[in-house]
Amino acid sequence: MKRLKLYLAISALIALVACENDPFYFNSEARLRMEGPEVWTLGTDSLEFSFANYSSTITDTTFEVTVYVMGEASDADRTAEFEIDPALSTAETGMYSFPESVIIPAGSYSATLPVVVNRTEELQATQVSLYIQVKGNADFGVGVNEQNHLLLKWSDILSKPNNWSDLEEFFGEYSLTKYRFIIDVLNTGSFDTDVLSWAQLKNYQIQLAEALRVYNLEHPGDPLTDEDGNLITF
Repeated sequence: MKRLKLYLAISALIALVACENDPFYFNSEARLRMEGPEVWTLGTDSLEFSFANYSSTITDTTFEVTVYVMGEASDADRTAEFEIDPALSTAETGMYSFPESVIIPAGSYSATLPVVVNRTEELQATQVSLYIQVKGNADFGVGVNEQNHLLLKWSDILSKPNNWSDLEEFFGEYSLTKYRFIIDVLNTGSFDTDVLSWAQLKNYQIQLAEALRVYNLEHPGDPLTDEDGNLITF
């Protein structure tokens, strides 16, 4: 029993030393770390998103970035501030928006930083980036290098699905304009032929043919054509 107690005491001491050496633990100064939404985050500091597979009616999207306190909670509200590193960002003003500061309420260890990225025409040809980092202030230090920032990358570059040969029976010959029309009508650009049945794909074809008929009726003398001037059909 004494030996067991000794082992437990040693283990507790090791854990305490590890915590003191761990950069996530700060006893003297509260700091901040940033974490992007798990579904989009590539690593501890990177997030990548594409508008390409979403309807053109979607003009922006919001990422809720979680900001965590590294240290003790406070009995008063505190302000977390953020800034852009222009040397590591290519997105122009108007392509994004986010508050320069958020309040971390008293007694809380986290807050949400909403980052809005906009769908602009330039994104159809290039990917842009935005490097947001913690800005130190009287309430918080900047935290460890690996997690004191978040790099967002987004685009609207559409590419031909690898399985288009399987879809050609239903959608016909591929073109960029046709694929965007499909996404706008069906609100998806993902068609996994290992999951979707023949009947489901045939139903998509019927929906697309009807949507195309309506489009052409609404545009007399100007039917939908692709980027090469060919009439689009389903």
